This record gives sequence, structure tokens and C-alpha cells, in this order.
Amino acid sequence: MLILGLLFPIVFGFVISLLISSEIAIPERIALAYGLGYGLLTLGMFLLNVLGIEFSLINTTVLLSGILVLSLVYLKRKSRFDYSSLRKLNPIQRKRSIRVPLSSFEIIMIVLLGFFALSNAVIAVYWPVHCWDSISTYDFRARVFAETKFIPEAALRMGDSFFLPWYTGVVFQYPPMTSLVHTWLYLSGWGSPKIFYPLLFISLATIFYSSLREYSPRYHSLLFTLILITFPFIYSQTTNALTNFPFAFYFSVGTLYLYRWMLTQKRGFLALSSLLLGLSSWVRQESSVFFLGYLLILVAYSIPRRQFFAPVLFSLAYFSIESLWGIYTSNVLHIALVGAAMPRLLTALRRWHEIFDFMRWKGVAMLLWSKLASFRMVFYLGILVAMVYIDRIRRHRFLFLLVLSNLLLFGAGTYFLVTIHGWRPFAGAPARLFMTFLPTICYFVALITTERSFVPEQRLAEDGREKVL
Repeated sequence: MLILGLLFPIVFGFVISLLISSEIAIPERIALAYGLGYGLLTLGMFLLNVLGIEFSLINTTVLLSGILVLSLVYLKRKSRFDYSSLRKLNPIQRKRSIRVPLSSFEIIMIVLLGFFALSNAVIAVYWPVHCWDSISTYDFRARVFAETKFIPEAALRMGDSFFLPWYTGVVFQYPPMTSLVHTWLYLSGWGSPKIFYPLLFISLATIFYSSLREYSPRYHSLLFTLILITFPFIYSQTTNALTNFPFAFYFSVGTLYLYRWMLTQKRGFLALSSLLLGLSSWVRQESSVFFLGYLLILVAYSIPRRQFFAPVLFSLAYFSIESLWGIYTSNVLHIALVGAAMPRLLTALRRWHEIFDFMRWKGVAMLLWSKLASFRMVFYLGILVAMVYIDRIRRHRFLFLLVLSNLLLFGAGTYFLVTIHGWRPFAGAPARLFMTFLPTICYFVALITTERSFVPEQRLAEDGREKVL
């Protein structure tokens, strides 16, 4: 059962990824399958529960196995799932004609990547769930789910037996994705659910490297992947059973696939982006404002190119997932999502005249500067790179706009929270949210610093278009 609990979501995610896009190499697809599989697994668990079917290993496995079989039949009929088609997806097969040996620098990068990935997994798995928010909310909710088998019963038990009634509302205002992952792993026999997080960390590194490797040399891709995974804040967050890193994973990977669609026009990337961004809203509620920023950029991108259907496809999966938990808590649990981003934004907009309070803007800037102290090097590096490579920004202007929209909305959102709630302590929330944008910023810096002579066509001559080392 332990192996089933860990591998079954990956198999499911692998097949679903084949349904969406057949143009991803196997190493990246496995990494994508991990995040995609667990996200869709938790949606399946939730929908079964809505239909009155209890949480259990058998019920969820039967449902997903049925979907799996139907998907395989479809893929087989479309000749997208057989030995020959899978061989085409494997970049290792493409290396046989031209082999480029690893340089000493690349070997060192690979060793360091392996060391940090392994050490992260050891740290995460060795320590039990210990962060207060996870103990009191996410993991505790999962344990009650595993015991009661139903979400409404879990809410009743918390209200009647464990907590004051008002605290039950606080616990259930958060989307249930990570709690349902914990529930699945507990039902599968795992003593600690923290194995989920380091593997998600490795998946992010793999997808980041693969996305960058399409347009950058191998040494360049390895270097920036190492920079990303060794950033102290993100490294430490992946060892905790909190929602912040999973949210960062789904949101940032969804952003990478959105930009890859802009570069390649492969519709599967757009569908993956919408689905992954939707799953980010299944983890935390902050994604909606940033998604709207992406949607505006996508509209600006699509209209001149007469791709009017693209914004619709992009919105479909996201809003289908984003609305689920709010509807459920309101109509079944009778709990209002007081932490939702959009209601807060609408409340703040009613006080739009206060936007001209420049002293408050100065205060917000000072607040963020102090709370984001661990990210100051990112700002310095970004300014330096923009100055040195300003002529290259135009080439990746839409990625620049995606990064800029996140930063502007992040600052504006902080201002609106101050407007609504006053200057109360923000603790580490700004830093945890800013971590979400770090992979995209790192990707942007890596792309614009790629040597001009390296283009996708030259990659074929360099190493047979390999996508793994």
C-alpha cells in the first residue's frame, strides 16, 4: 500500500498529461505527472465525498482507475500510447547520433543538484510535521478526514469536540488540497505525509530545467536550476508541511507553461497552464488576482494574432477549479471564506480615493522592504540584469510582463490589505507569498542572459535536441 499510495497518482498524472500534450519528454513528463497526479487525485477524492462516498483507498483508486482505463483506450486509438510512440518521447533515444560529453563544470553542477535534492528529502522526511500552521490546520484536518471519512463530519467533530465553533470556520476556509494529499498518504499507510514535499521540490527543479533547456545551453540551465533550488528561503519552505511551497509549485509551473505556449503555440501547453494555475487555487486562495493579471496579458497577446479562443481555453479549467471550494463551504459547511482574495480586493476598491495617500504607499514600501529582506539580492540581481541586457528584454517582453504583473499586484495587494486591516503585523506572509514568483523571475533572468548565439535550431547540432543529461 505504501508504494501504491506514492506511485498511483504519478501513473495517473502521466496518462492525463499524455491526453493534454504529447510533446513533453519523459523526464519532464514524470515530474509534471507527480504534481498533476496528486492535484487531480485530491479533486477526485473531493468530488466523491460530495457524492456521499467516503474517503478510502479503494474508492479513490477505483474511480481513478476507471478514468485511467478510458484514457488509455483513447490514447491507443489515437496511436499515442504504444512502444514506438513512447520511444519518440524519450530524448535518450535521440542522443545516440551525437554525444556531447559533460564538462567539469556541468559535472559539479549535477553533483551539487543531487546533494541538495537528497539532503532536502532527508531533512523533510526525518522530522515529523512540526510547523504550527500545519499541526493546527492542514495536517490536523487531514487526520480528522482520515478518521471521519467525510468533510462535513470532520467539520462537525471539530466544532463539537475539539475547538470553539469559530475556530472550525478558520480551519475550513483554506482549500483542502494539501490536507487531502495527507489524507491519501495516511490511508495508504504512510506514517508521515512529508514525503510529498521534497518530491514536489525535485519535480519543480526538473520542469524548470527542461523548460530552460529548450532555449539555453546545458551549463546555463544547470546553473540557474542550482540557483533556484539552493535559494535559502525556498529550500527551507520545502521541508515544512505547509501550503506555501505547493502553491508556488503549481502557480510557477503554470506560468512556465503559459509562456512556453506563447513561444511554441502548442495548445497543450496552454491547457496545462490553465489546469496547473487552477490547482494552485485548490491549494491557496491568493491566485485569483494574479490569474486575472495573466488573463489581461494573454488577451493583449492573443488579439493581434487572432487567437480569440485562447483566453477562453485558458480560463476554463482555472475557474472550474477555483470556484469549487467556495461553493462547497458556503452551501454545505455554511462557512464564509473570509480569506478569499477577490472579496478583499472589492472591499479595498470601494476606498479607491485613498490610493493617493502617498505616505501610506511609502509605509507599504518600507514594510515590504523589511519583510522581504531575504529576497533583496533578487531585486539587486534583477535591476543589474535589466540594465546590462535591456536590449534583450523586448525578445521576452511577455514573460517580462508576467513577472511585472505579479510584482505590481503583489505590492498593490499589500497596500489594499493595509487599507482594510491597518498596520497590524504581517509576520512572514509577504515572504512566503513572494516565494511564488521566484521560479518565474529566475527563469526570466536565465533566458535574457542566455548567449545570443544559442537558439533552438542550434541545439539540434549541439546535442541531438537532448532534454536530459
